[in-house]
Amino acid sequence: MASPATLALTLGSSLLIGCAAAIHWRSVVAGDAVANPTGGGGTVLLEPVPAKPATRRSRAIFVCGRARPVIFSDRPCGEGFLERELKVEVPAPTAGRVASTIPSPAPAETRPRPKPAPGDDKPSAQEERCRALREERGKLDDHMRSGYTAREAARLWNRWRELNNEIFSARC
Repeated sequence: MASPATLALTLGSSLLIGCAAAIHWRSVVAGDAVANPTGGGGTVLLEPVPAKPATRRSRAIFVCGRARPVIFSDRPCGEGFLERELKVEVPAPTAGRVASTIPSPAPAETRPRPKPAPGDDKPSAQEERCRALREERGKLDDHMRSGYTAREAARLWNRWRELNNEIFSARC
């Protein structure tokens, strides 16, 4: 029988050889172009998927009751109905967007905003009154912030309320 040291040496060397074989075998399988397309030096050609055209659906709508009130229904509703067809175009979702039934907002307006005529610089009487009321309230606010006596408090607050009521009634 072999000595325990020889047995341990033989077992250790066979284990080392087995592990090396397993590692080599795994690296050959992982280096395969099918198993690992980005590694191993192979090239992959990605082609864009053609976009699906917008799907068009049509739906029958029935207009019931020629007298008031008019009722719209998806089913015929007795005599005297009028059949209409509603065409709905559902755009295909673009990449990175979730499909939705809510229509997308209109693109931003690209035309320049129209400029007012040069003769319209004079404010109207309403605008002038609003400006004067706001200016008076601003002066009153400044006076109240700078401090006032207890004797002045009631008069200042009543005037402040009156000015706010006037501004509100003038729709400023």
